[in-house]
Amino acid sequence: MSLSKRILSAGALSAFLTLGLAGHSISAFAEPQLTIKQEDAAHPRIVRAIHEMREALKELREAPHDFGGNKAAAIHDTELAIHSLKKALYYRLKMDDAAIDRAQ
Repeated sequence: MSLSKRILSAGALSAFLTLGLAGHSISAFAEPQLTIKQEDAAHPRIVRAIHEMREALKELREAPHDFGGNKAAAIHDTELAIHSLKKALYYRLKMDDAAIDRAQ
C-alpha cells in the first residue's frame, strides 16, 4: 500500500472514530460495576430494616404459639417484605429473584 493511501486510510479511521464517538463520554463505555457492598453502604436504613425483619422472622418461626392464628400469614408476609426490600435495594444490579434471595 502506498504512503498516500495509508495516510488517507488513517485519516478516514480517525474521522470515523471522532464522528462515531462524538457526544459520548468515556464513562459511558466503561461504567464501573456496582456491588452489593456499595448498594448496602448507600442505603444503611434499608439494610437495617432487612436485618430486623429477619430477626422478627426467626422469632415468629420459633414461637411456640400461633399468635391467634396469624403466625403463618405473618411469616409469609415478612418473607415477601424482605424479598421486596432486597429487590428495591439491588435493582441496579439487575439480579434475578434467586440471586436476590441469596444476597446477604
